[in-house]
Amino acid sequence: MTSALWDADATISAITPKIQQELGLIPTGSKSVRGVTGTQEVDIVILTLELPNNLLKQNVEVTVCDFSSDIGMIIGMDIITLGDFALLHGNKRTVFSFTTPPQQ
Repeated sequence: MTSALWDADATISAITPKIQQELGLIPTGSKSVRGVTGTQEVDIVILTLELPNNLLKQNVEVTVCDFSSDIGMIIGMDIITLGDFALLHGNKRTVFSFTTPPQQ
């Protein structure tokens, strides 16, 4: 288990090299990704992702990136588009919800 950042600007999810090592994930290829520090070639790994709302997604392709943070994963649009993502603010508090499957 790790903490994650929900990033609607990321097209693909990512994990840190530390998480890759902890899970023993072997790279299946590489991909060129562009971030705030420029473009770089990074490893791709396959994992099973389980979110707190019990969404279980197998064979998720994620990149391995060092995002210099205390978080272990970035949840990108490849996962966010599987459900309804809402960001709400009121009473000096911000919360978000993620519901799957998406409502019609």
